[in-house]
Amino acid sequence: MTEAMQNNKPTLAGMMTLGDYPQRIYPNLCITAIAVNGTVLQPDDGGERFIDNKRYEGTIAEMLEGALGFVARNGKTRVVIRDGKRTDIPEYPETAVREIITNALIHRDYGPYCNGTPIRLVMFSDRLECWNPGGVYGGQSINDLGYANMPTRNPTLVSILEIEKNAENRHLGIPVIRDEARTHGVRQPEFIDQRGSFLVRFFNSSAETNASDHDATPGQDKNSPRPADVENTILAYCAKPRLAQEIANHVGRSLQYTRREYIRPMVEAGKLSLTLPDKPKSKYQRYRLTNAA
Repeated sequence: MTEAMQNNKPTLAGMMTLGDYPQRIYPNLCITAIAVNGTVLQPDDGGERFIDNKRYEGTIAEMLEGALGFVARNGKTRVVIRDGKRTDIPEYPETAVREIITNALIHRDYGPYCNGTPIRLVMFSDRLECWNPGGVYGGQSINDLGYANMPTRNPTLVSILEIEKNAENRHLGIPVIRDEARTHGVRQPEFIDQRGSFLVRFFNSSAETNASDHDATPGQDKNSPRPADVENTILAYCAKPRLAQEIANHVGRSLQYTRREYIRPMVEAGKLSLTLPDKPKSKYQRYRLTNAA
């Protein structure tokens, strides 16, 4: 397999997919996984920070299986009785978790400035978060995720994984994650591209429908600015038509929260207008100040 070797030496892609122990050379190309009791990273009443804390090394396939086991072990299971038969429903659907972790392993930045940074998997009481170095690649917008045919940061790595039947690069991961959330009746996942990194949040059934600690942009006080100030900021920003994600980024809130708490109420109140009123759910939908020139 020519992609795995170059000048009679294994490539990084070759080591990460076919090597015996890639971390011998790249010790931090791994996954760190922790489970915490609560919605924020802080010690509990007993002074303990983590319920579980693991590090997964090896090839991409080995790290994926290890991380999947971590989520299954630390996630809760709900029992449903239907027609006299017991069905165990995991807190996080395995298909969605597999796609989240696979995407992080495939699309992370393996460049020299990031190969000292592991992927971070955190299980909170209300959500699962997966963070990896390397934002959306190729200058594409986060709004294109799951819709556009986007360029691949690590084509050689993906090629080997496809040959080994460990992964596919069909741009279906994001739609699958969204569909799994919809099927399990939980809040839609959040995808955040910020400061050269990418974060996925997948919520469970205990996640509150109202704003919580993770609705604010990292580093921002979730109580500031006040709602009226946010609304005025949106009105000023929408003097030109804006995508919902652009509005969310501008006010430093998550997309789902911004839609629920601001965009929809402002449309209903006649403060914002749709650029595509006949297609309210279009991915190309933009919002503008009503009566704006």
